[in-house]
Amino acid sequence: MASDSICIVLRPLPAALPRSLSASLRLFAFGGLLIFSFVPIPIFINVSQIFLLVLCALALGCYLVRFEADIFAALSLVFLIGLSQAIGISHFASAGKNYLTPFLFITSLLIAPAMMIVARSRLFASRDRIVPCVINGVLVFLVIECVSRLIFSPRMGVTPETDISDSFYRYKFSLFFVDSNFVGIEILCLLAIMFAYREAIGRKRWLLIYFLLFATFSRASIAAGICQLVVYKLWRWRVWTFIGLLAAQAIMICKLFIDYTTKGPEAMQSIDGSLSSKFYILSLMATSYGQADTLQKLFGIGVGDSVNLISIFAHNIVVTLVLEMGIGGSMLFVLYVWALSRRCPVSVYLLILPVAINGFSLVSTSMAYFFATLGLLGALCGTPRDGTGTARNKTSSSKLAKG
Repeated sequence: MASDSICIVLRPLPAALPRSLSASLRLFAFGGLLIFSFVPIPIFINVSQIFLLVLCALALGCYLVRFEADIFAALSLVFLIGLSQAIGISHFASAGKNYLTPFLFITSLLIAPAMMIVARSRLFASRDRIVPCVINGVLVFLVIECVSRLIFSPRMGVTPETDISDSFYRYKFSLFFVDSNFVGIEILCLLAIMFAYREAIGRKRWLLIYFLLFATFSRASIAAGICQLVVYKLWRWRVWTFIGLLAAQAIMICKLFIDYTTKGPEAMQSIDGSLSSKFYILSLMATSYGQADTLQKLFGIGVGDSVNLISIFAHNIVVTLVLEMGIGGSMLFVLYVWALSRRCPVSVYLLILPVAINGFSLVSTSMAYFFATLGLLGALCGTPRDGTGTARNKTSSSKLAKG
């Protein structure tokens, strides 16, 4: 059966330099948002998060009175999510409440609409020249991260009580990330951008990015990356592929959870301790949710605060949505993502799907790279890159794949 993947053939655009201060600021904000979203600066509080907040203010300030409907909806939802988090945190009775993570989460939510604003500006030629350069820069950073992790990780984070010297987990620590799963999510986001800008990506870069994905040793990220590639290759049937992959994941998780509850955690622990821990966290979530009052069920306890409720971090998108954000906060967050991605098939099928699949293993609420990618892909709606077009010339497709 022949596949029908996305194929984009674009004519080179003439060089275009910004002719005004506002245009220069938008171009600066666009490049800065992309770079600092993908390249963290882990000094005390993530310094790149501060730069991102400044750039968001700059981008939003350029269009203070000219927000489009989806941008206005996203910003309104950010405010409501922030309000929901404030109610949940204030109601949660804990001596060690976490205020920093919810703040970083709300500021990260601003990245997507800010990116969409600057990426929609009329500097199309400049935008489409900056993105491939940023991709190359991020690939360089990921190579540095991978090499440093493989060299230094076996010497980091290992104690006599947690000796993992005979496991691939010894290569999960990083100088830039506390877990290589976060690197895997960043690579999935970068792949979504690379698929949108496929004609600017050579074969060597594709081989490199998939090598880096497998070098994370993150099974969830690798599985999500394979699913992402399958959806791309079967683009004509993307809706059915999307539904099938999500249904398969749900059935697999339910089957494993039933085995976990019936056979006991020891049986799964002997096979896969990491997977067993995910179901252990889910069982704690179910118990805690059953004991929660109505207000906590609606607004949660604040992102990153599950450790103060069930004595362990969420590590799972389900626990994050149910316990930390509550029903109301989760619905607002889903609406936020939907508002920014609903018109861009690339965003829905090649970004949200793999991140959701990966989310069963590990999720972070303040993923700057995810929100920057969400905003950039959402801004491509109505352009040849938004995924609505399909390949009809296999010869052209093979030439583009060769770079």
